[in-house]
Amino acid sequence: MAIALGERTGMDVDANDVAIMGKWLFHNHPDYEEVDIYELPLPMCAEVWEDCKLEESPFGTKDPATLQTTIIRLES
Repeated sequence: MAIALGERTGMDVDANDVAIMGKWLFHNHPDYEEVDIYELPLPMCAEVWEDCKLEESPFGTKDPATLQTTIIRLES
């Protein structure tokens, strides 16, 4: 998925900076404070759907309740 995201955004994406939860791809870009979120499947020209704080993403927490809250916010 890192390669696909990189091809569609023109960024150099490391596989360690990508996480998938359901139909959402989280990208923890090292130069940004917030985590970018893309809806799957990725279109040919991927654009950020939403962003979230690091602590609300799979990169900042393993707490299922926190992650579920993030997913609910994305889908509402």
